[in-house]
Amino acid sequence: MQASRLLSDEEFNACFAQPMRDVTKMPEPVLDIWPYVDSLDLDTLGVPSLHDVYYVYRDACERFDQVLIGTGRFNVLLVIVVDRHLRSILGHRLLDLNQEYGRDGAHLSPVR
Repeated sequence: MQASRLLSDEEFNACFAQPMRDVTKMPEPVLDIWPYVDSLDLDTLGVPSLHDVYYVYRDACERFDQVLIGTGRFNVLLVIVVDRHLRSILGHRLLDLNQEYGRDGAHLSPVR
């Protein structure tokens, strides 16, 4: 099994080629991400739980899929970046929508 790898801001941002396309209903998966996801330490990630895949976005060059998985924290998603050409997982990143878009969200409790 592939070792988990937290992507830096620069590495994660390099996986975008606009326009990103929502391929959730037709993702054509190139590999099973769940062994990788199951190997992640939730305490290290800072999330109480992981849920289902919410969305899958593909970059305009069709090289990367970004698989967005719900977490037990409000507006926080686990993003698994899949390199479609190499048929491997590049790594992961936590996407905190509150932080990205300047919302506090501190008054909200975790989703259960």
